[in-house]
Amino acid sequence: MIRGNQIQPIYSKLAEIYDHIMNDVDYEYWAEYIDDLLHQHHPEPTSITELSCGTASLTLELSKLGDYNLQACDASLDMVRIGSNKLNSLAYPISCFQASFNDLTSVRDQDALISVFDSVNYLLQPQEVEYFFHEAAKSLAKNGLLIFDFSTPKNSIEAVHHLNEIEGEYRNICYYRTSKFDPNLNLHTNSFEIIDRSQPANQTWIEEHQQRAYELEHIKKILNKSPLKPLNFYDAFSFNEARSTSNRITVVARCQNQ
Repeated sequence: MIRGNQIQPIYSKLAEIYDHIMNDVDYEYWAEYIDDLLHQHHPEPTSITELSCGTASLTLELSKLGDYNLQACDASLDMVRIGSNKLNSLAYPISCFQASFNDLTSVRDQDALISVFDSVNYLLQPQEVEYFFHEAAKSLAKNGLLIFDFSTPKNSIEAVHHLNEIEGEYRNICYYRTSKFDPNLNLHTNSFEIIDRSQPANQTWIEEHQQRAYELEHIKKILNKSPLKPLNFYDAFSFNEARSTSNRITVVARCQNQ
């Protein structure tokens, strides 16, 4: 049971332990997959922005794969600070800055925008997803690509029990995670109780993360109303066509504005 009472914005205190929580994610493999998608669908992708980059682990891996002009952004300033520290340590530092799905005015003329690991699922209303697609189109150069993935209800149903009642510790921080899924609303909620033992009286924070699990056909309908032309819907980490039974789906769409 979540016991704390100091509710915090998502990815604020959690940013400090995010890399620890995600240490089982193979970002190198994920970057290679994105790299393959880029070269399959764009002749010479150069300018690339990772949206909702978290702590910029994917951007860091992409920087090793090609002569890309990379940048990264996230809505959470706390995540951006950590991502900036990673990317500034490179021989050729990469910009990491604050920007959200609903305001990409600082991102323009990109050959590709990338958003992975269910970030689009944080857009809880279909209208928000549609608005994001319009913002993305304005940020892309001619024939630019939007590559994103999303998690489906099937994924939440299968994963919710594995994600529930997880506790751990990293340095001076202890955390406790609960997870639940409402199949009627397709809402997945992950709640984190975070206790910082370095603070007076073991100060406690609560973050509640809500995501909507989207069906394949729903995303297709929203895309068809946008300036983006869907090119492929892939079963994640493959080049197989996505199905209604897919757990995670990767989408490649091209800008039609220009």
